[in-house]
Amino acid sequence: MFATITPVIVPIIVCIALGIWWGRSQPSFPNAFVGDLVMKIGAPALIIGTLGTTELQLKALLDVAVAALVLMVITAVFAVVVCLLCRWPLRDIGIPLVVGNSGNMGLPLCLFAFGPEGLALSLGVFVLFSLTHFTLGSALLAAEMPGRALLKSPIVWSGLLAVVLVAVDFQFPLTLSNTLNLLGGMAIPLMLLTLGVSLVGLKLKDVATAVAMGCARIVVSVAAGVLTVALLDLEGVLRGVILLQAATPAAVFNYLLAQQYRRSPEAVAGLVMASTLISFATIPLVLVFLV
Repeated sequence: MFATITPVIVPIIVCIALGIWWGRSQPSFPNAFVGDLVMKIGAPALIIGTLGTTELQLKALLDVAVAALVLMVITAVFAVVVCLLCRWPLRDIGIPLVVGNSGNMGLPLCLFAFGPEGLALSLGVFVLFSLTHFTLGSALLAAEMPGRALLKSPIVWSGLLAVVLVAVDFQFPLTLSNTLNLLGGMAIPLMLLTLGVSLVGLKLKDVATAVAMGCARIVVSVAAGVLTVALLDLEGVLRGVILLQAATPAAVFNYLLAQQYRRSPEAVAGLVMASTLISFATIPLVLVFLV
């Protein structure tokens, strides 16, 4: 069991640790540039290249979309209940409790645990959560709809294109496939390095509250994941992908949006950092459950 879990979790920890080392020892890290590079080139290439070349049926893509949507709704319900019980500001803390790190951590976890099929299915979760986060999530934080910014998002268009490619069973020419794989290959390591660098910049002020919120994120999302796979009677790789994605900590983008819209950024920073540290212990437990 240890030999099965180690190849999944250790590469992720090493990449994040390298990011933390860089953030502490090097003079600068072009966070905004790397983020744009990943979101505008790396991630779209990864989405199109993976979904366009993996032997994935349209039904499987629809199944993961339904499962991700159910996971999101159940997590949101649990998050609302927790915020009301703990008297945490619903809009400020509720969204980080719902939106996990489905990209930076979820994608490599599913890739190492389940191979190309796991990566393809986890990309469906990543696209749905990303779209919801930057549309409905941003609208709730800013009290206005994001407008044309959504139509300019490469993630949106790459997701739609990937669905079309799967639907028509399009086969990429080898030259195009190799190009997409080369560009998409930079996305996951850069995501993990950026996560490590970002953790260095987060500051814990109220440790007790941060730990409570971090625990709430993990408990709420894992419980929602278990309920989702039970309600939908999921099996195989899709079941594992949903449970692993549910076990991820709060996304760093939650903190960036909290800063942008002035929605309790210090509390959200604590939530993100605490849930990330806690997940290093809980994700191996989920992997044990899956094994």
